[in-house]
Amino acid sequence: MPVTSWPPVPGSAPSANTMLRMRLPALLLFFLFLTVHAWSQDSVVEKKERSWSFNGYVKDMQTVIIHTIEHPWVTDNLIHNRNNFKWNISKSFTFCLEERNRFYWGDLVAISPQYADFIAYDNGLVNLSWNLFSGKSYVLNLAVDRLWLDYTRNNFQVTVGRQRINWSQTSVWNPNDIFNTYSYFDFDYEEKPGSDAVRLQYFTSPSSRAEIAVKADKDKKVTAAGFYRFNQWKYDFQAIGGLYTQSDLVLGLGWAGQIAKGGFKGEMSIFQPLKHFGDTTGVFLSSVEYDYTFRNSIFIQFEGFYNSNPTNSSNVLINQFNPSLLNAKNPFLNGFSMFASISYPVTPLIRIALSGIYNPANKMYFIIPDFTFSLMNNLDLSLIAQTFQSYAPETVGSSQTSVFIRLKGSF
Repeated sequence: MPVTSWPPVPGSAPSANTMLRMRLPALLLFFLFLTVHAWSQDSVVEKKERSWSFNGYVKDMQTVIIHTIEHPWVTDNLIHNRNNFKWNISKSFTFCLEERNRFYWGDLVAISPQYADFIAYDNGLVNLSWNLFSGKSYVLNLAVDRLWLDYTRNNFQVTVGRQRINWSQTSVWNPNDIFNTYSYFDFDYEEKPGSDAVRLQYFTSPSSRAEIAVKADKDKKVTAAGFYRFNQWKYDFQAIGGLYTQSDLVLGLGWAGQIAKGGFKGEMSIFQPLKHFGDTTGVFLSSVEYDYTFRNSIFIQFEGFYNSNPTNSSNVLINQFNPSLLNAKNPFLNGFSMFASISYPVTPLIRIALSGIYNPANKMYFIIPDFTFSLMNNLDLSLIAQTFQSYAPETVGSSQTSVFIRLKGSF
């Protein structure tokens, strides 16, 4: 997981009992065996028709954190294995289990006493994240982020368990994503977090559907909302409404379509505290995105974001990397933020990209170069940097650069 600085974590993740600690290492070894077995079998034998699927990846990522060239550099290493299992039990029932195993070692673990608790943090109603073992400079974590059973019949679908409920339209900031808030900077977690929820969907047509979803978090606070999406004038429109963590009424709108042959998307949400329903303490979030692909395959993307939440500080950047502090009402710096990105496939095997974010209210900017090289089928090498600079009066000259070298093999 990309980390720019160590954030404090309130509380500790629940510890597993003795019997569970004895069984989890065996479970991990079992998953690793399946990984190697599936990888080797799929490379030499054509897959047969079957009712189940198993895939995933293994990554090795080296991280170097640099505050200044003169100061000591902080290094960290992560071996990240993900396993995805899906079973089509019948025409109506589908079962899914997806888990990830992360082994961290290096300076960050050694200098951060709460690092193991941070890695094991699980915001779900049921704790499905365990540190199998840890020491002064290492920690091995197993976490289940998908565990659901789905029933589908005609136009009706119900999903129960840990799942991702994605109601967002834009790419960087997602005001409509009230169930699964995530940080754009956490690029190594492509799947994004899941929620312990019940989700009902009814497809009224191929381009429209109605949903009701109810989620409970680790504090047993409930988020419940309805969602409706429809197509009109060649645009997809959506509306949401419900209750956020039993404390706020939330209303939202979103759209996705095209302008001048480019993608045009947007979404907005209003959170109004129930205890102060008649005053102006509500929070308004809005994002608008435009992207375009040229004939030579150059891809450009722009997104603007506004956050009216005043409860921000110069340290909010650090909070973006702590899942216990990130929330749907305050997903990024307050005020206006602007994002721009350009990417280009130099060859079929090489892709380069450059992204930037600027927030004038906090006098802060980010630069994110990205280089990816395909070494062979299902094996990629990436070099990614995340650098930020602040010119706020209280943090003049504050800067940091994190460099990530990642090798990823998929199966």
